[in-house]
Amino acid sequence: MSRTSVGIGLLPVGMRNAAVTAMEIATLAHLYPGRLDIAFGHGVEDWMRQIGARPKNRVAYLRDVADVVSRLLRGEQISSDSQIFLDRVRLDQVPESEPGLLIGTTGEMGLRVAVDLGFGLLMPEGTGVEAVRWARRSLAPESPLIIYSWLSIADSDRAAEEALLGEVRDWRGRELYPRLYELGGLPDSSAITAGMLSTVAVVGTASVCAQSLDELHRAGADAVVFIPIGADPLEALARVQGDVVPLLRAP
Repeated sequence: MSRTSVGIGLLPVGMRNAAVTAMEIATLAHLYPGRLDIAFGHGVEDWMRQIGARPKNRVAYLRDVADVVSRLLRGEQISSDSQIFLDRVRLDQVPESEPGLLIGTTGEMGLRVAVDLGFGLLMPEGTGVEAVRWARRSLAPESPLIIYSWLSIADSDRAAEEALLGEVRDWRGRELYPRLYELGGLPDSSAITAGMLSTVAVVGTASVCAQSLDELHRAGADAVVFIPIGADPLEALARVQGDVVPLLRAP
């Protein structure tokens, strides 16, 4: 467990105080030195509106909060009276090992924030090979690209696809990630078929899942965080370890 990475994906900036967030991240960085990743993002649009936490300019606010937190974590003293008010704020305890910082997004403007700040990128479930390639073209080679991915593994491709199909149709129907729908080639929710799922998920037998992971890695994904689908999520993860990992190509 001393080598296990710890990640938060993600912190919606509209409901975070930059100084308090930096203190909280610094505490985690002290607990898990060298293996902590933190992503900043907009949060789910409907949820942010429901709680009055949607900034007027979401991209500008994302940039400001992420920038200020990263500078505080580096030990800088910050004064600002723009969107974020700070008066000579500095962390008393700066982490010895700066955590990995990422922007969680699927859009061009959010990707530009990550590039400009030198952050990595976190992409949500529904990110397939084409989406990874799209993001990697803009990111610096050293900037990490981490994705969430549905995992549906079964003894047959058909069984795995049938278990996942309803989830993907519901996700597509919420209209949250237009860029991912475009890159994954997904039509309207009702027109999605089982054969389309491999463009946005790791789905199928162990050998097919291994092939999908290899393709994601070669496209530029540095890490894949699974969202297991099915009656027994822990069993699905165990099958990855026992059946899929041995099939993966050596780095």
